[in-house]
Amino acid sequence: MRRKAMPIVGAAALLAAALFATVGHASSLSTTAQSLGAGKSAVAKCDADGVTTTQVLTVNNVTSVTIAGIAAACGTATLSVTVNNNAGSNSTGSAAVPGGGGSMTVALAAGVPMKDSDQVDVTITGP
Repeated sequence: MRRKAMPIVGAAALLAAALFATVGHASSLSTTAQSLGAGKSAVAKCDADGVTTTQVLTVNNVTSVTIAGIAAACGTATLSVTVNNNAGSNSTGSAAVPGGGGSMTVALAAGVPMKDSDQVDVTITGP
């Protein structure tokens, strides 16, 4: 009985040693701004005070989103919108920000059924 247990204990010890040997690799990643990997770097903002969003409904589906309060400094950037109804449905859309900022409406690729709680994410990339 002891001879059969020895290989299992030995294999378990080797597995544990291999797992513990790989844990320390993440600690060697750099966190300076010159590194991409796990480092961090400041991101310039074209709109410091944020924007407001209004979901546009067609029957019970969110079909587009109106974004207002876009700073003029964001003009010609690409604005992307994602709507997620937290029930498995989501859709995205994107468009160019008008030259002077202001407001714009972005159509979604597909309508998202309206729920009690929807999540709207807005990303402005550029200019």
